[in-house]
Amino acid sequence: MAPEAQETRERLLVHAREVYLEGGVAHFSLREVARRVGVSAAAVYRHFDGKEALLSAVCEEGFRTFSSYLLHALAEKTPLARLRVTGDQYLKFALENPHDYRVIFMSSLDEVGVPNDKADLCSGSSFQFLVDRVRECVEARAIAKGDAMAMAATIWAHVHGLASLRLAGHLDAIGNDAAFAVFFRRSVDLLLKGLAP
Repeated sequence: MAPEAQETRERLLVHAREVYLEGGVAHFSLREVARRVGVSAAAVYRHFDGKEALLSAVCEEGFRTFSSYLLHALAEKTPLARLRVTGDQYLKFALENPHDYRVIFMSSLDEVGVPNDKADLCSGSSFQFLVDRVRECVEARAIAKGDAMAMAATIWAHVHGLASLRLAGHLDAIGNDAAFAVFFRRSVDLLLKGLAP
């Protein structure tokens, strides 16, 4: 793809995300996205097959970025450290990419047009990453034996709840993002203590 075409595609993704977040799928318009990018509505079709394809690409791009954050956890030396840093990276992604976070974690995949055959590719691989971290903690006896998938879902619900409340402004009283990160880590540590053997 030519550099100019790649730049246009990236700008379409950025503005599509913004238009979606402003009005949801019901008010999402290719014409509005094109207007913000400064191209004709017909030009959008050179890059995407239609509205659903553009929204699906927005979601997939967000998950690719999210996955790159999670991979940082693999540098840690112990299973428990890798699990903790996975949570830290979840929060870091949310704080540094709030628009992407809202699209991929605060919208249903159906709503943003991710087809069923790509749903596992998007959300499934990142959840599997967490399941794998939990499973290795169980094997290392860092957390109690149990259903790794159920424990991962519990951990995900916990970190997602905290990150989402923060982005929605409900936990602003805790302080700036650095103070919130400390609060977040303490909260996750309390959860992990509850899962200890």
